[in-house]
Amino acid sequence: MKKLIILLFIGVISVVYADDKEGIIFEDDTSDSINNFESESVEKDLPPVEVIETYEENMNDGNESFNEKNYNKALGYYMEAFKEKKDDIPSLLGIASSYEKMMQDDKALGVYRKILKISPKNKFAKGKKLILEEETLSGMSYSKKEDYFEEFEIYIKREGYSNSETIYTLGKIYMNDKSFERAYNIFRKDRKGDYRNYFGTATSARLLGNYDTAIKYYNETLESKPDFYQVYMGLGTSYQMKKSYGKAIENFRKSLKHKDDPNIYVTISNIYMAERKYDEAQDILEEGRRKNPNNKRIKENLAEVYRILKTR
Repeated sequence: MKKLIILLFIGVISVVYADDKEGIIFEDDTSDSINNFESESVEKDLPPVEVIETYEENMNDGNESFNEKNYNKALGYYMEAFKEKKDDIPSLLGIASSYEKMMQDDKALGVYRKILKISPKNKFAKGKKLILEEETLSGMSYSKKEDYFEEFEIYIKREGYSNSETIYTLGKIYMNDKSFERAYNIFRKDRKGDYRNYFGTATSARLLGNYDTAIKYYNETLESKPDFYQVYMGLGTSYQMKKSYGKAIENFRKSLKHKDDPNIYVTISNIYMAERKYDEAQDILEEGRRKNPNNKRIKENLAEVYRILKTR
């Protein structure tokens, strides 16, 4: 059997900031199986284990099953190990990790809370708890939400701003909350140069009207991850707001090379029309119409361009 090595990884989170996440009521009673692992309700979920094994054997078997991505089986072994040693942190971490891999975040959250009751200074459990509690935000009152933000900020500070994942998570939460200044201040503290936090710094700066800063961090994002094409849309918008229309169009066109978006054709045409470059506006709109024949906004802009060109 392999020796116990529990490595828990936090999955990469999408860089798109969604505003429509459903919330889960913030309660510490997610499941009987969290607070009473020896109850009958837990044992019904356990995979059959034919031989009563020692704590070490169960932990090793759980680790091996986990590494083989058999998370339900791993969960059973970790629970059996927990029965051998009550209030045992390693087995609880295995249980929580297995629940996460099985997409049962509410149960994982309950286990991390249990770990913190046993060991309040456990940094790993604290970080996991804060990340998983993101889904409960919509059910929080304003005061509880502020307490959560404060707790998260303190945790990140105590880590020395060295954990890019937790910084990104809190920054994303602030973005979804439309707290752009808070988002900017936390994203830019990342000391490890995670491209997602560069991008978050740039986007929050742009939304705050700091376009030069946004451009700086968008370019740093590209240096860190050259294939992250979403940057070009942000660069284009930043240059457009600075009235640097040539650079704006250049970056919008780069964005189109990676992903066709009808709105970009309209945006470029609006810039050309503002500069009274109607022939160029016609060209970009006709290109957009060929690829998006039913798009209403492209049709409307094209009709306006045709009307202006006829009067020239």
